[in-house]
Amino acid sequence: MLSEHTRLFLDLSPEALQNDTTETFEHWSGEYANALYDRRFGDAIWARYNLAGDVQNDTSKDARMAVFERIKEDALKYRISTPEQYTDALLLYGNTSVEDQHTDVIDMIKRIGRQNITETKAELGDLSTWSIRCDRSNLAYDSSCQTVLNNMPKSKQMIGTEEDVDHYGSCHLRVSKYRGSSTDLTYYRAHAVAMMIAEECAYVPAGSTSKMISGWSPGNTGHRKVCLSSKDSGCR
Repeated sequence: MLSEHTRLFLDLSPEALQNDTTETFEHWSGEYANALYDRRFGDAIWARYNLAGDVQNDTSKDARMAVFERIKEDALKYRISTPEQYTDALLLYGNTSVEDQHTDVIDMIKRIGRQNITETKAELGDLSTWSIRCDRSNLAYDSSCQTVLNNMPKSKQMIGTEEDVDHYGSCHLRVSKYRGSSTDLTYYRAHAVAMMIAEECAYVPAGSTSKMISGWSPGNTGHRKVCLSSKDSGCR
């Protein structure tokens, strides 16, 4: 049984789910109970967020992204409103089983846990202005992209006319053409958006064991487009 301090994301007991016998609910409640028993906490969180039946067992990329976004939004809110509970929960979820199939969820929760509150509030605000699109072409190795994200500049200096913000191996972090200071980005903001792309667009192709990434965040009248992929020219 989870303690009061580790019920963030996993607020339901398996016993509380036994009365609903709809097909979708039974599927996810079974997944939820089994994952909790096996201490696969990423899988349990994933099942918990599917219990509402909003995606109706849809395994499409858009449906999966919608679930991931809901988890992320709650993680940001929990980090701000209940920081001590969040830290306690990380002590448990960080020790998830090696059999967990949704370690990307745990990695995202851990990353948010490393932020200070100011950074978390900024990312929560970003969810309303930045959207993420994933692609299956121009795939870059996740390992290369993680090196880019770790080593790139993260200052609050404007990027200016530069388009290839940073690159390593197969991965390039690029922004669209400079259209003036009113739509420019800081390196800090480009890094934050690229982190969201890396989280949401990670993909293991069939027949491969390597995690790949290719995605972008569309530009608008307020900011430039951001791309994280193998493309070494342009940005989508």
